[in-house]
Amino acid sequence: MIKLSFSNLSILVCVTIISCFVFSNKYWRGEHKVIESDVLSYYGYLPSTFIYQDLSLQFWDELDSNIQNKIWFKTNIEEERTFKMTMGVAYFYCPLFLVAHHLSTPLGYDNNGYTLPYRLSIVLTSLLFYTLGLILIRKSLLSHFSELVTAVTILIIALGTNIVNYVIKEPGMSHVFSFFSIAAFLHLGILWEKTKKTKHLFMLGAISGLIVLIRPVNITVVLFFLFLGVYNKDSLTRRIQLFVTNYKQLLIGILGGCLVIFPQLLYWKYSTGDWVYYSYSEEGFFFTDSKIFSGLFSFRNGWLIYSPLMAFSLIGLFYKNEVVRKYRLSLIPFILVHFYIVFSWWCWWYGGSYGMRSLIDIYPLLSIPLAAFVSDVTNNLKWKKIVFSVITASLIGLNFFQFNQYKHTILHYDSMTFQAYKHIFLKRHVSEDYVKYLDHPNYKKALQGDRD
Repeated sequence: MIKLSFSNLSILVCVTIISCFVFSNKYWRGEHKVIESDVLSYYGYLPSTFIYQDLSLQFWDELDSNIQNKIWFKTNIEEERTFKMTMGVAYFYCPLFLVAHHLSTPLGYDNNGYTLPYRLSIVLTSLLFYTLGLILIRKSLLSHFSELVTAVTILIIALGTNIVNYVIKEPGMSHVFSFFSIAAFLHLGILWEKTKKTKHLFMLGAISGLIVLIRPVNITVVLFFLFLGVYNKDSLTRRIQLFVTNYKQLLIGILGGCLVIFPQLLYWKYSTGDWVYYSYSEEGFFFTDSKIFSGLFSFRNGWLIYSPLMAFSLIGLFYKNEVVRKYRLSLIPFILVHFYIVFSWWCWWYGGSYGMRSLIDIYPLLSIPLAAFVSDVTNNLKWKKIVFSVITASLIGLNFFQFNQYKHTILHYDSMTFQAYKHIFLKRHVSEDYVKYLDHPNYKKALQGDRD
């Protein structure tokens, strides 16, 4: 039986609130909802494997146009068809996809992979891994912080950030699954630090492979593990000695990661003839022009504009706190490198999204400095606690209000400006001339490096 502590209660409250939104909105009922946009590519592996049994995608020619439009692939110069996205997200979809496939016909739906049961399976999968991610964050934080601090930190991440959109409205996107995987990575990293057991390092390697397979850019999390516990020259020396002493375990961990990634390599070899294949064509990075400031503060999906509570996590990095001291030199290099790479992507605003969706993935790691900030506040003067509580409650409320604006395209998915934001702030309805304040990005120019 689960003890209803502060932190458990926080998770229960968060999951209940989000579940109410999920089941009241019923997005899975829309024929063109859930399995849309990037999800078409993440998901395509499953019907191709289990229904059409053809990963070469030649079956596509025989489908009617409605289903053809739902299978998104790239074609190279040899006319070979390949899914653009890697298959990590499909691993998560798979169990409930198989349930939906076996139930679709008895329930009166076509079992073509794209009817209501399949869409609902993705919604439920996202909600499940959102919950599991919060549970793992709780386990990690309780290693260092009190029940109250852990509960408040979970509340901020689960309800006060843009992750709510990717459980409620766009549940098939990769971010909730990266969120869970990095939460598992953090938990296993802390566990191995305590136990030095081979099984924990093998699992850490496997989850690292999964993190890369969901979104390859998130390979940066390895930096966090490499420097975990390093805070000076002596601790760095001890860290290196630890890896040297346990090199056999490290090799087993690497093996765990390779086993997870290997099916992707097999797929690329089968579909293109190459073991490693870059499926993004002309899309790439501009490393000499990383848009870190814009990514954080632009009204076009800027992270701290639409998830301002996460600013507390950055402030917490610089607290003189024993926990922060242990993690600071693993977190700061990771964050700097991750921000640099993420915002070097040609489309630094990441297309249509509610806030900077690419940073949802790393919320579990940011939970540590966020909890340090919360800990400082809760141990401080009463008036500071009151101010913090009012700010937190207000910004959680604002987050849900702006999510509702985003849902109704009042808050635009890729064209917001300061003037547009000011015009719609705390408004449920806007005038028709609102569009004059929007600044639509030029995607063609962005591909060529003109990304302002």
